[in-house]
Amino acid sequence: MFSSRRLRASLRMVIVVLSAFALFGCATTQKPLVGIVPGKSVETLQSAVGITATSGEHSTGGRGYLAYKAPDLFHLALVSPFGQSVLEAFAVSDRFTALFPSKQTAYSGYLSELPETSSLKSMGLLKWVMVPAPASTERESTGSSGDRYFFDARGLLERKVSPEGDEVFYEQYRNVDGVAFPESIRIANRFGASVTISFEDPQVNAVIDNSVLTPNLEGFTVLPLMMFKGM
Repeated sequence: MFSSRRLRASLRMVIVVLSAFALFGCATTQKPLVGIVPGKSVETLQSAVGITATSGEHSTGGRGYLAYKAPDLFHLALVSPFGQSVLEAFAVSDRFTALFPSKQTAYSGYLSELPETSSLKSMGLLKWVMVPAPASTERESTGSSGDRYFFDARGLLERKVSPEGDEVFYEQYRNVDGVAFPESIRIANRFGASVTISFEDPQVNAVIDNSVLTPNLEGFTVLPLMMFKGM
């Protein structure tokens, strides 16, 4: 059984993880990529994932499954070593729902309704990372919003930095069905937390049923998101 401390750490990890997907960038080791289809992007993603989260002196890790559908539907399930679901998180734009199957309890609400001091506010990164980098022939550019973009020699997005100091790094690109896709993503947010997400055998642009991306709350006690005290 996972301890309450482990569950709290897992949710922190989910918050940052859901803030990262759909912006897929560059590699630190620039291997030649062949077969990339110009203009082809990620519309859906299904992948087993490994996650490592670090905050201060504390670090935790886990495994799970991610499903994503453009522009803003996510489902991340974290599982125990025995394959049991420990936490399931769903996000669609501003709405966030977290399910704890062992307690038959769920928390659901709008992130915009939370106070600025809530660590769940970091889910606001979701919209930021969904914005693609503007086309550029330079190694570095600045968007109208103040975001800074860094590209490698191949023109692939290497790093994105917000005016507030959030950063996303993309490592070890590979060709996945004609799309340049990273083997891992590393996120460092303004609050000092970092998360590394590793993708295992990702499937890109396969059909995903909407039911996979919709929380099934039957049998759950649903509480307002503002009542969650685990952070």
